[in-house]
Amino acid sequence: MDALLREYLPHAPKLGLFVAPEIPKAKLSAALGDYATNVQADEVIALYDATRLGSGKDGALFLADRLVFQNNNLQTPRTIRYDDIVRVDAKRKLLGGRKVEIDVNQGRATVTESIDFSGRPGAAEFVERFLREAMLASPAEESRSATDAPAVQLALDRLVADGLLTDEDRLRMLAALGAGRV
Repeated sequence: MDALLREYLPHAPKLGLFVAPEIPKAKLSAALGDYATNVQADEVIALYDATRLGSGKDGALFLADRLVFQNNNLQTPRTIRYDDIVRVDAKRKLLGGRKVEIDVNQGRATVTESIDFSGRPGAAEFVERFLREAMLASPAEESRSATDAPAVQLALDRLVADGLLTDEDRLRMLAALGAGRV
C-alpha cells in the first residue's frame, strides 16, 4: 500500500497533501495529537491538511492499512480500513468545494463516510483515485491467493447433485484446484 500511496498521492503542499518523508513535523504532531492519538508518527505515509491556516488539526492521515480522518473538531475522528471500502466517489458540495464519499462495509451494514475538501478542492481527485486503487487492491495479497478448497468442493458437489455439472468435470476442477478426489 505504501507504493500505491506514493504513486497516487503527490507531495503537493498547495493542495494540503504531504508525503513522507516530507511531512512537516508540526502538522504531523498536530494531527497525531488532535484526531489520530492511536497512530504512531512512523506509521504515517501521507497527510492531508484540511485546515485553511495550515495547522494540520483537521484532515486525514494515510497509513499502510487504513486512513484516519476528521473534518472538524465537532466530528468524532474516523478510521477506515482500506479492506473495508466498497465504493468511492468525489462529489461537488452544494455551496462549493468537494467531498469524497466512501462506502464502508461494517459487517451486515454499509456506512457512508465523507471527507471534506471544501478548503482545498484540488486534493479531492488525488485522494479519490488513491482510495479507488486501494479498494481494488484489497484484500491483502495472501488472502487473495488462498483458495477455500472445501467450500469449492461443496459448491461443485451441489452442482453435480442439481444436474448442472457432470461428475467428470467436477473431478477435473478438483484436480486443478489440487483438492484431489473426495
